Amino acid sequence: FGNTVVLKPSPYTPLSTVAVAKAIAGVFPAGVVAVVTGTDASGLPRWLVEHKDVDKVSFTGSTRTGKAIQAASAETLKKLTLELGGNDPA
Repeated sequence: FGNTVVLKPSPYTPLSTVAVAKAIAGVFPAGVVAVVTGTDASGLPRWLVEHKDVDKVSFTGSTRTGKAIQAASAETLKKLTLELGGNDPA
């Protein structure tokens, strides 16, 4: 099957993530990198975290949201990388 990446940017800064995805589009096979945008109220973030086919979640943001991601991913025992309270995922 291989690995794919789904990027869900902050609803406040979606265009920068879309621009990066467009810039690297020629490097990866079609469908390997996808960007999905939407507000947190849309339910998309929770759906991604809880989905059975998502094996790893990496998040940079608030501690409050990180706790919610950790709780939502517990049912499927996802691998998590959480960078909380900061802005550097590296």
